Amino acid sequence: PLSTVTPTPATERIHSCTSLPSFHSLLQEHRGVLALFTIEICHLSRRAQPLFEEFARDKSSNSSPVAFVQVDLNATRSAAAVGIEFGVRATPTFMFFVYEIQGCDVQQLRMQLAMFLHPVHPHLALSLPALDLLGLEPILFKWVPDFDTMSKKLRSFLDSATTWFQPFDTSLSKVDTMLVLFGTVIPYVKAFHTSQCLPLHPLFDLWHDVTSSMSWNMPEDQLFPLLDLWRLALLDEKVSAWCADRNGLDSPLGLFLSKACKWSSKKYLLTLLRMLSNAFSNRGLGWKILLSTQKNLAILLEHTLVHEDTDIRKSASSLAFNIFARLQELRIENLCKGDEEGADHLEMEISMTLLNAEWEASIACAVLAAIEREIDGVIVHRQVAALGLIVRFSPFIDHLLQLLGASHAQRMLRNKFGNGGNWNMTETACVLLQEVASNLCPPSVSV
Repeated sequence: PLSTVTPTPATERIHSCTSLPSFHSLLQEHRGVLALFTIEICHLSRRAQPLFEEFARDKSSNSSPVAFVQVDLNATRSAAAVGIEFGVRATPTFMFFVYEIQGCDVQQLRMQLAMFLHPVHPHLALSLPALDLLGLEPILFKWVPDFDTMSKKLRSFLDSATTWFQPFDTSLSKVDTMLVLFGTVIPYVKAFHTSQCLPLHPLFDLWHDVTSSMSWNMPEDQLFPLLDLWRLALLDEKVSAWCADRNGLDSPLGLFLSKACKWSSKKYLLTLLRMLSNAFSNRGLGWKILLSTQKNLAILLEHTLVHEDTDIRKSASSLAFNIFARLQELRIENLCKGDEEGADHLEMEISMTLLNAEWEASIACAVLAAIEREIDGVIVHRQVAALGLIVRFSPFIDHLLQLLGASHAQRMLRNKFGNGGNWNMTETACVLLQEVASNLCPPSVSV
């Protein structure tokens, strides 16, 4: 007797379609259809099959408005007609009816399926290839200075300090501060960035004490070499992980950020912005900064994005991109997970508590003002990228769209695009600018 194959729960939920009438019938009966077009001899189709069954098992139910349909284009002539009807050009092809993904990109499939089944955001269905092409890797500042020159500068600044106050959180004298700085801190950072053997693990708590002592006893415009050491050190995973466990002024980042203001020297602001940008190379540290210093971050960006100095504006634009690339990263992860049991909704918790609508709106306004004034094509590219990340999957999208409409953002960006050929705008930047203007910014409205 012939053996029979017992269908699994997943395969029971998958419709096998062999003709156009049956396919159109499924489209009429269900709110949506996820269709997989395959050919039995295609090895990519065989790879896609278990993934499709996983989708059907996890997302489908008797009450689901979405049907899962598989069409084997080689099964019958009628089945091939289904592929011809919908322009299938390769296998495997997933069609969400409006989505079509060729090949087997697992992450993209998971995200599009979550969007398809849970349409809760007005931008979920948007295709933004120029914004997606940017990726979410942070912009880092890895330039290594001459350590001997840096040491001489720091030593001269320390020597010029005629009095030395010992803050309540440290008991380091001036001599002790210099011993730790030149004997431990600088050799460690230098070894890390010159591919030498690292010295013994430095005492990071003592390193912070040195930072605190110097910040109390030296004027702000003499602290930039110290910030530069931290900028480099944060690229070391051990240093950034240690900083991620510190809070408020116990963190060197919080300490330096609290001292910044619109009257700070160019060197201090520039080094601070680059140091903070590098901090986002570590995911945990990036979240700690967003959770504990978001107000100071917004204030810093508001005046540095439109600063008179080009390098400061470029660094501020990089920091804005890094901040919202981290937020976007977690928002996408949550979209991919959808409503699965145990899904990580940390991003939503953060957004609804500390990172609120006004915070996002204030940075969006700062970025818009910077784009309108900016004449450097590279900086505009980074600013438009940051704006796109702010708006795309924001949980406060209604608030932001009202703001963008009232600010005439779409008209301003299109005017910027029209002038782009006159001031060093690359083709990639122009495409991104036009995409953000047309797809993410609403038409102007009167307030």
